[in-house]
Amino acid sequence: MSFTTLFIVMAVIGPIVMGIYGYFSPHTAVYFSNWGGNFILIIEGYLTYLILKWARPIYQKYTQVVVRQQLVIAWIINVFYVSFFLVRFSYHVQLLKVAMPIYFLIAIACIPITLGAMKISTKYFAYRDLATSQAIELQNLQTYTSHIETMYDDLRRFRHDYKNILLSLEDVIKTGTIEQVQQLFNQIVLPTNDNLELRTAVLGHLKNIENLEIKSLVYSKVITAINQQINVTVEVADPIKLSPAMELVDVLRMISILFDNAINAAQQTTDKRVNFSFFAKAGAQYIVVGNSTQAEHIDPQKLTGNFKGLAGGRHGLGLRTLRILLAKYPFIQHNTSSKNHWVEQILIIHHNGK
Repeated sequence: MSFTTLFIVMAVIGPIVMGIYGYFSPHTAVYFSNWGGNFILIIEGYLTYLILKWARPIYQKYTQVVVRQQLVIAWIINVFYVSFFLVRFSYHVQLLKVAMPIYFLIAIACIPITLGAMKISTKYFAYRDLATSQAIELQNLQTYTSHIETMYDDLRRFRHDYKNILLSLEDVIKTGTIEQVQQLFNQIVLPTNDNLELRTAVLGHLKNIENLEIKSLVYSKVITAINQQINVTVEVADPIKLSPAMELVDVLRMISILFDNAINAAQQTTDKRVNFSFFAKAGAQYIVVGNSTQAEHIDPQKLTGNFKGLAGGRHGLGLRTLRILLAKYPFIQHNTSSKNHWVEQILIIHHNGK
């Protein structure tokens, strides 16, 4: 982009300056071309710097949103931008039979048209991704609210039935055998207690996450795993709020990808275990998602989306999407570890990203 912009500026400024000077002093135009060329180049370089400085936010957003996610659109825009080289060459070798004013018009219009295309395409894909992410957030929030309501109903029902359970136990204790007491206890009391304890334990840890969107997403994934008979543990020991240097939408997508992959992998194992941790240490924030694995050890390259032999489908696509998201945040460190049939993906958000 910088190189092409410089050439477009040179194609416009140089001929204009030389034309103006030649009009007023045609006899010294050749000398000015020889001795003033470096001065003109300095002016062209400075103008290019100003253009790039002004357009830098557009370039950065375009690179983050379009180039990494919509390569076809990016290539079309880039080819159009660089095509000015062909126009310039055709004009100078007389392949392009146009007047000088039309040539200048093409050169001058090239940069704003390209920047406009970048800005429009970036906004479109950014708004589309935002709409998708907001829909996911709303769905997670509704799921979270629904589960809280279900838990409240379970607690109310348990309280209502509590006296009846005690009366049943009292009657069995008086008239039955110890085997009947144990059978009643195992069939009625323990299942209800275990179910309530599991869900309340999850909520007990998630209360320390101060971002409601993250809290609802994690709870939704945990309940999904529990319903698939996966043993899930959540560790959020202290109150924590996501670093303001991160876009919440991106973090939600990262956690969702890591959690989905962990659940899918844990389903294929005997232990069926998944762990989620979110904590701060030494000025950095850590998001850790671990799961049990069939293999005793997994190649870390397979966990980053860089491994060419990675199986296709949503798992591979999710890892590539994760790599694209992480590329936006140079202050995030992505570590992976695997041993003893257990794998962990660790996102470290360093404090210098604030």
